[in-house]
Amino acid sequence: MNVPNILSSLRIISALTVPFLLISNEELWVHIVVGLVCVLTVLTDWFDGWYARKYNAITKLGKILDPIADKIYVLVCLSVLAYLDMFTFWWVVPIAIREIVITTYRFIFLERGTVVAAARGGKVKTVVQMSTIGLAYVAFMIKKHLDYWHESFWWIIALAMAITLFHTLRSGYSFFDKNWKLVKAYHNS
Repeated sequence: MNVPNILSSLRIISALTVPFLLISNEELWVHIVVGLVCVLTVLTDWFDGWYARKYNAITKLGKILDPIADKIYVLVCLSVLAYLDMFTFWWVVPIAIREIVITTYRFIFLERGTVVAAARGGKVKTVVQMSTIGLAYVAFMIKKHLDYWHESFWWIIALAMAITLFHTLRSGYSFFDKNWKLVKAYHNS
């Protein structure tokens, strides 16, 4: 375990606990703390990658742990926000399926000795997903604590979710396109 892997592990712990405080607690200060912790969680995603590259701390574990931490964070946050009626779960279902399928293949390849690191499209997808989560969170805070809602908020969130879904599915297609030989070899064995 090195610094980037520890940060990825902390992101997983944060993702599996902190967003649920939006459901279990109604107080403004708790919701603000949740937002701040989530921002720090997203910043550690950038920092651990930068640190690993700068100090040559890239490991096989890190190449898997980092994207898994991202996926857990994204899926838990999207699920919690859907539960809070910021958008429908139907937006989350195809994103979850894509993330689970790709992660499963990554583990299969890793077990066979091949590490498939995140591609540029996957990194763009993650940034878009996390940005959409941030947007939906801000809308939640406005609705919940300022007791204000405008019909245009639904359209903005729906557009952000559509862009997120597009990038998620596109990066999934790209994963299979680039790794089709590995997928085929696995299924033929």
